[in-house]
Amino acid sequence: MITREATIEDWNKLYVFFKRIYRDNHPLQNKEFWIWQYGDKNFGRSFICVNEKQEIVGHVGANFGGNIAWIINVYLDEECRGKGILGKLYSLAREYYPLAATAANQAGLGLYQKMRWYRYHDLIRYVKINPKIEKPLVENVCQNLNIDISKWKNNDTHYFQQPTLNGLLFENNSAICNQNVGGLRVVDINDVDQIEDFAWSLGYNWIDYITSWNDLKLNQLEKNSWVLDSKSVVPWRLNPIQKDYFCDITFLSEKPLDNEFIVNRSYSDHGRIGSLIL
Repeated sequence: MITREATIEDWNKLYVFFKRIYRDNHPLQNKEFWIWQYGDKNFGRSFICVNEKQEIVGHVGANFGGNIAWIINVYLDEECRGKGILGKLYSLAREYYPLAATAANQAGLGLYQKMRWYRYHDLIRYVKINPKIEKPLVENVCQNLNIDISKWKNNDTHYFQQPTLNGLLFENNSAICNQNVGGLRVVDINDVDQIEDFAWSLGYNWIDYITSWNDLKLNQLEKNSWVLDSKSVVPWRLNPIQKDYFCDITFLSEKPLDNEFIVNRSYSDHGRIGSLIL
């Protein structure tokens, strides 16, 4: 078994691997998306295990943000488990930055518990619904809209260059336009009032923001009547819309992080296309 960094030359083998382990139409089955995610060493890297048949049998991805290597897309074929391969793949990622992860499923949590990682408070998602909506039901709120975003569309940052993502920049705030489900998903907050005025004036039905528990901007959101997503009707998963499915994103790191470290939406894969909208 060989563990190494993947390159675009491995794409055909990567495609076979991702097609085998993921659902149909998973973002990583798209070459353009893989290049965005892992093709530039300034923003991410893909690490693979190759067997004697030159088949990919294991993968660990790392998304670079906040001087952290966020571990994503972890999978090992069953026959490769328990042989130290995963540790070798993690070591390759560690050569770039210290390791952290956001993991929403029990398998991920079990893995990091065994590795003795630190677990923090789950990420927090706040939502606000347009006050003009009289009956805030899922079918009234998460509906397709037709909004002209050309004036504010922006792809200056790597995150906003994500395939199919519509990034917006306005008054030093930034967000993602998900008008096909009626929403504006905030990435960076400079002024909460400006964000609300912007969203409601364009006709969005809802806005949301996800961050770590120590983000003091949450205090301002609460003052402006934003609520935890579990108290709202806007689900976390919107492709397709999964009613009553709310944010349960855990936050972990291999080594302790600074108290001032705040998890941005652009870190890890909780802000990727898989959690957003195609």
